[in-house]
Amino acid sequence: MKDTPPRVRDPRHAVRFLYVLMAVTGFVDGVCDVHETDEPLWWTIFAAAALNYATFVWYCRDTDVRGMHRTRPWNVFVILLAPLAVPIYLLRRAPPHGRGRALLRMAGFLVLFFLADTLGMLTGMLLA
Repeated sequence: MKDTPPRVRDPRHAVRFLYVLMAVTGFVDGVCDVHETDEPLWWTIFAAAALNYATFVWYCRDTDVRGMHRTRPWNVFVILLAPLAVPIYLLRRAPPHGRGRALLRMAGFLVLFFLADTLGMLTGMLLA
């Protein structure tokens, strides 16, 4: 019987899912804006839960790829306070001379994140 190494999944898949999720969220927001209605509560809850889950999946996969140990407090921190936890995590995992680059990559991610949301919203407004 051969021992196979555990399969480590690529964290970039979770990042792509976050972009798609933001585009869909923007689309729903754009459609609701055109019809001058609020987003359904179930959608808001679903989108927030999916966003938190995808962020946590990215964190888990990234620590697995880098061979880092995850602790329960950090898991909870990432789930509950991702906007604060992710930049801190990026600074912790980066080498001392690469911390600026880590923050620039985070800023680039946020720009693309909001661009996906805006494009989804504009598409929703045009198609509604």
